[in-house]
This record gives sequence, C-alpha cells and structure tokens, in this order.
Amino acid sequence: MAHSYLLLLLFLLVFLASTSSSRSMAQATDQETLLTIKKDWGSPLALSSWNSQNASSYCSWVGVSCNKNGQVTKLSFLNLNITNPIPASICTLKNLLYLDLSYNNLTDQFPTALYGCSALSFLDLSNNHFSGALPADIDKLSPEMEHLNLSTNGFTGSVPSAIAAFPKLKSLLLDTNSFNGTYPSSAIAKLSELETLTLATNPFAPGPIPHEFASLKKLKMLWMSEMNLTGVIPDELSSLTELTTLALYYNKLDGEIPSWVWKLQKLEILYLYANSFTGRIGPEVTAFSLQQLDLSVNWLTRPIPAAIGKMKNLTLLYLYYNDLTGPIPASIGLLPNLVDIRLFNNRLSGPLPPELGKH
Repeated sequence: MAHSYLLLLLFLLVFLASTSSSRSMAQATDQETLLTIKKDWGSPLALSSWNSQNASSYCSWVGVSCNKNGQVTKLSFLNLNITNPIPASICTLKNLLYLDLSYNNLTDQFPTALYGCSALSFLDLSNNHFSGALPADIDKLSPEMEHLNLSTNGFTGSVPSAIAAFPKLKSLLLDTNSFNGTYPSSAIAKLSELETLTLATNPFAPGPIPHEFASLKKLKMLWMSEMNLTGVIPDELSSLTELTTLALYYNKLDGEIPSWVWKLQKLEILYLYANSFTGRIGPEVTAFSLQQLDLSVNWLTRPIPAAIGKMKNLTLLYLYYNDLTGPIPASIGLLPNLVDIRLFNNRLSGPLPPELGKH
C-alpha cells in the first residue's frame, strides 16, 4: 500500500513540474512573440515600452492583457496612431481572444493576415482607412467570432454572404462605409445569437427592409439609416421584442408606422425621421421605456397621443415638420426628464401647456 502511495506522489510531482515547465515555456513564447510583433510592425512609438529589459512584466505592457497563466488573451491598441499593416505574427498568440485596432490609420484592403488567429472572438477594426471589397472568404476568420466591427472605413462593393458564417456572432457592425452593392440579408437572418446589427450610412442598392430579419429574436439594436431603404416597415419585424434601438432615418420609407412599434416595451430610442411616413402616431401607445423619439420630417397626421405623456424617461421629442393637428397634451409638459422638444411646422392648436415653456 505504501508503495502505491509513493508512486502516486511521484506522479503528482512529475505532473506539477511538467505543468509548471509548460506554463513557463508558454509565457516565454508569448514574450518573444510580442517583441516580434513590435518589430514586424515597424516599432511604433506607442509600443516603445515593449522591450526585453522589462520582459518579465509583459502582461502590463501597453495594450496587453493576460490570463492567470500568463498567456496573452487581449491586445487593445485603439487610438495609437498605428499606420503599418497588421503583421501575421499577431496570430502566433494562440490564446488571443480579443483584438481592438480601432481609431488608428490602418489602410489597404481587409487584413487577411488575421485568418490565422484561430481563437479570436472579438475583432474591432473600426475607424480606420481600410478600402476595397470585403474578401469572399472572410469566413476564414475564427469560427469563435462573437463581435465583428468593421464600421467607419472605406469598404466598397457588396457584403459577401460569408460575413454571416459565424454562428456565435452577437454583434455585426458594418455601418459608415461605402458599400454600394447588396448585403446578404437571408444569411444574416440566420445569426440567431445576434444582438446588434448596423448597416447604416452606406449607399446600398435601393431595396426594402428585409422581412427575414424577423428571425433575429435576440436583436437589441437595429440601425439601418441612410442606406436607400424603400417601402414599408414589414409587420414580420413585430417579433423583435428585445429591441432597445430602432433607427431607420434618412431613407425612402413610406406607409404608416406599424402599431406594434408603439408597443415595444424595451424600446428606448426610436429614430424614424426624414422619411415619408403617413397616418397617425399609435393609436395605442405603450412603449413607455422610450428615452428619445424623433419622427420629424414626415407626413404624420392626427393629434399627438396623450400617452406620450407617460414616457417618464423621455429626454428628446422631435415631431416637427409633419401635419399633426389638435392641442399639445398637457401631460407632455409634465415629463420630468424632457430637455429637448421640437413641434414646429405642424397645425397644432390650443394653448401651450404651462410647464412646456420651461423645457
């Protein structure tokens, strides 16, 4: 029996020594890799603190975060004025989960060097100067991808269907580019985990709001302004009950604002301005979580619903340049958080609620 215990103890000692050795080797490898990345990147001034003299503290270097084992899991280089192309050596960090390169001066086409980052789940390349079409094989990025932000660049052409090949994706941000073709609405609609979708501010080919987006039941933000949308808001989208932001402004949408929009209990921001919506607001309004409501520059008619006065969190109310009639409900003047209200260029009548002049 004693012999068995000795063997077990010996095994545990060997295992612990091996684990410790492997951990040390992994740390040394990550140290070396970071220095290689710096060199490959042309030794940018922002990474001047990365040097072999303080290699033992590499987990505290600018932009670097590690797990408890000393393995680099996160690189955050936002707003460091980086200009040289992204080096493939970044993907030598096999535990890298998070890469933020936003607000730099990166140029050229989409960096396919990142295809080698097999564990990456967060990638932010926004606010740079990338251009050209997205590659058709962009699905070679890590299948672990949960957050993909390519907004505010100069990408052109059509968005490839491969952009939707990441089953764990929670946020897809493609707004503020120069996409002038189409986007794969049917493929995007299959991203069942998606919570944030932004396609806004792109000169896409004119077309309707995709009814297929009704399947995105977890969607919280849908931002599709300034992208040549036509037609009506489809009733199929009534299934998007988790929405907190719905922004469809500066399009060519028409018809009535669907009644279900006014019943979204979690909706906080509703921007439908600068379209050609007609009809009334409501008739039944129970979206009392709204904080900002902008319906300006449309063709809305009928009175302002008194129920808007129950939106106790409302800070902004823009209804100007419509054809609204009747009195301004007194309850709107009592909204405790309202700081900006604009109702001009309508056909409203009656006295101004006394409290309204204080906003």
